[in-house]
Amino acid sequence: MIIFLEANWGQFFGRFHALVVHLPIGFIILAVIFECLAWKKKIDLKLAISYALLIGALFGVIAVVLGLMLASDGGYNIDTLNLHKWTGISTTIVAFLLFFLSKKKETILWAKKTYPVMMALVVILLSIAGHYGGNLTHGSNYLFEHAPASIRAMAGIKPVRERITILDSALVYEDVIHVIFEKKCNVCHNNDKAKGGLLLVDSESILKGGENGKVVIAGNASKSELYRRITLDPNHKEFMPTEGRTPLTNEETLLIKWWINEGLAFDKKIVELNLTDRIKGYLQEVGIGLKRTFIGSLNLPEVDENILDSIKAEGFKIKPIVNKSTLLEVKYSAYNKTPLNQDKMDILLSAKENIIWADFSRLPMHENFISTIGQLENLTELRVNNSEITDKGVKQLTQLTHLEYLNVYGNPISDVSVESLQKLSKLKKLYLWKTNISEEGILKIKDSLPQINIITGE
Repeated sequence: MIIFLEANWGQFFGRFHALVVHLPIGFIILAVIFECLAWKKKIDLKLAISYALLIGALFGVIAVVLGLMLASDGGYNIDTLNLHKWTGISTTIVAFLLFFLSKKKETILWAKKTYPVMMALVVILLSIAGHYGGNLTHGSNYLFEHAPASIRAMAGIKPVRERITILDSALVYEDVIHVIFEKKCNVCHNNDKAKGGLLLVDSESILKGGENGKVVIAGNASKSELYRRITLDPNHKEFMPTEGRTPLTNEETLLIKWWINEGLAFDKKIVELNLTDRIKGYLQEVGIGLKRTFIGSLNLPEVDENILDSIKAEGFKIKPIVNKSTLLEVKYSAYNKTPLNQDKMDILLSAKENIIWADFSRLPMHENFISTIGQLENLTELRVNNSEITDKGVKQLTQLTHLEYLNVYGNPISDVSVESLQKLSKLKKLYLWKTNISEEGILKIKDSLPQINIITGE
């Protein structure tokens, strides 16, 4: 009996609104599609259209009732809520009218003329209701959140501020705390849906707090309600974020604690606060102050199109590693009609700085070819598996000081190559399957390169 008294039945059933609301949407859209098919293909779908409209209308009633239950808990922008509510109710009413009109349009002239107008109206109402429902669930900017700047400008939305990830330049609130709130908290605490009356969208709303008062106390995280909520047991009814959403990571939680204890800085740079090595580590976990990779540090001009065409003319496939990148990957297929020769290899040197990935798998690699590869100074990935490379050839690869990935699978190399491979200090992944390098040799490589992952096929 106590369980029944404590239960909030309105909210319990109201939560089913999000589940049921898709059914009227689906059936009404289905009716519209059937109507279009019947008109274009001249086929009889009257019965299917009538049933789709009726079922859509009935489920619309259920969705409306559940939505009203859900809204009774409050915490929503009243204007957005009213628009969603009344367009939803209107959609249901029009769906019922369409059902009756679909029965009469063959015999009554006014019904026949009214029917297409009402069909267009139900689509418009459904779109508006769905849009404002999305605003309540995901925030008012959900449609244009990832839109290009030009489209955001047309929609009257401010351009997205590009996040700064360089430690010395990043702002503590804009580049760290606001990003965490947007990702984990603002689904329920935005301008259209403010659970507990709390907004977490800017400095003013954060400092104002919610319907129970302030949620953050400058300099004292332990007495701040927001910090208490995000550190509760996930099964606790007051734990945030609620509704089964992804909780904050340990690093995100501790960064919020640090920010509160440092005085709730909204306009300061990270480096202006007390910055320990541990905090730097937490910041790295959320993308601030990460060490730039070698590839990320390369800022090279584009290779002239004529040079790329001349490389392709020799049978190579050459393209950017990702769209619009100036960094290139090159490959010569073992099934190419013409065999690889020195003249072909030498032409790669015209783009040697930009080539960072190369694949010469299953191609006989003469020592002169290997010498050319060794001149591709920025190479980070090289595949020369089943390429008849010898220990002497591997020795020529030691010039590739940025090499991170090397596949020499299926080549007749031995422990003589161990010393050469140990000199590739940046190497992270090495394929040695079906080579003659011994277990002892592999252990020597691992001792010299603790970061390496060696694949031997076992």
